[in-house]
Order: sequence, then C-alpha cells, then structure tokens
Amino acid sequence: MKSLISIIILSIILANCGFKPIYNSKNSNFQILEIKNKTENKNSFSIENMIMTLSNKDARKKIKLEIDYKQSLTTILKDSKGDPSKKQLTIAVNLRVKNVRDEVLTEKNFNEEFSYDVQSEKFNTSQYENSIINNLNNKISNDIIFLLGTIE
Repeated sequence: MKSLISIIILSIILANCGFKPIYNSKNSNFQILEIKNKTENKNSFSIENMIMTLSNKDARKKIKLEIDYKQSLTTILKDSKGDPSKKQLTIAVNLRVKNVRDEVLTEKNFNEEFSYDVQSEKFNTSQYENSIINNLNNKISNDIIFLLGTIE
C-alpha cells in the first residue's frame, strides 16, 4: 500500500516538472509562404511536411523555400560470389531560402550518408533501408529547421 501511494505522489510531482517541447510552431520565428519541391517523391515530401509543421503564421520573417532532394544507394563491398555485402545510402538536399521579393537569403547543401551490411533476407534489408532513410530525413529536417530559425 505504501508503494502505491509513493508511486502516485511521484507521478504527480513528475507530471508538473515544467516540460516544454523544443520545436513547436508557436516558438518559431518564420512563416513559410511557399515550398517548391523539385524532386517530388515520398521522402522529399516527408522533409517538406516536417518543416511545414513549424511554420508560424504570426511570424515577422516570411520565407519561400526551394528543395532539391537526391538519394543514392551504392555498393561498397561485394562478397566472393559478386553479391553486395556492404552498401552506402546517401541523401543530399539542396535548400534555397528566399524572401518575399524572391531575393536569395541563403543556399545550403545538406548531406547525410550511412553505410550498412546487407542482410541475407531481402525483406529485412528493405525494412532496414527504409528505417535508415527515415532517420537521415529526420536529421536533415532538424538541420534545416535550425538553419531557418537562425536566418536574419
């Protein structure tokens, strides 16, 4: 009975610890008016959606974005049979930030790569590649959001 009461008291104390999310649209200092996505695929749209969630309609800074998304998968190492045993996944995003008058504020390339061993079952390798792509897209999205927050 004492442990139940202590758990309840502890959970009440921890629930009111003042947690605030780091990324939310109320704290962002930019509004995205338009995004031109040169490479329209599901991965570039996922980056676009992550960025758009932080667009603040009340912000002073109004910007337009151009995104060029490139993804490549290369074989680094092959086994004795000639089958790939190690691959590298590379994602490159070229971002151009413009103001309302279409003047370029900044242009930056974001590159992320990851090397991995190919698994014997193709389904597992495919699932692993999708997981890697999602992680790299999240990393690039966070880097873009940080850049947008620091633009003057």
